[in-house]
Amino acid sequence: MHSLLLQGLGSWLAGSGMTQAEVAKIPAVSLARVSDIKRGKISSFSLDLLVRLATRAGLNPKLKLVA
Repeated sequence: MHSLLLQGLGSWLAGSGMTQAEVAKIPAVSLARVSDIKRGKISSFSLDLLVRLATRAGLNPKLKLVA
């Protein structure tokens, strides 16, 4: 899940056409965090934080459990 969320956020960042400073204002994170997302530093993020960032970015993350 970490990986999928981080990849989704990275794709969103790449396709946004905005600067890192502009992107940092949307999910309300620091420039350092935006840089960590772009570099794929998965160890810098908890699952909870990735879900919150993806939600703030409008990615609408969902969890589906299959038994």
